Amino acid sequence: MRFLMTSLLVVCSVSAHARQAVSVERIGDCQVLPVAAVDNHVKATFEVTLDKVGNVKSVTVVSYDPHSEAAAEAAQQLSKSVQKCWPPGVKTSPMRITVDLSKT
Repeated sequence: MRFLMTSLLVVCSVSAHARQAVSVERIGDCQVLPVAAVDNHVKATFEVTLDKVGNVKSVTVVSYDPHSEAAAEAAQQLSKSVQKCWPPGVKTSPMRITVDLSKT
């Protein structure tokens, strides 16, 4: 499977209980984007749940657009990148982030 590195917009939407910023540059620099995600201009929101020491416990796809099978698959692939690229030191949980490729 081919992967494409590209710049992306990662927007953090912090929950009511969360006040800690996430290094979005770290996530954006690390992500390897699936070609399908870029080609379909996917915009996906994820909820990241951390354990007590700040390790990623789960990444759940909350929403994605456009609503298609290809976009759903791309969002699942992106969730794995979010988990792999999560910056150390973040302890706020849960936290929502949005990966927006709709403008690329």
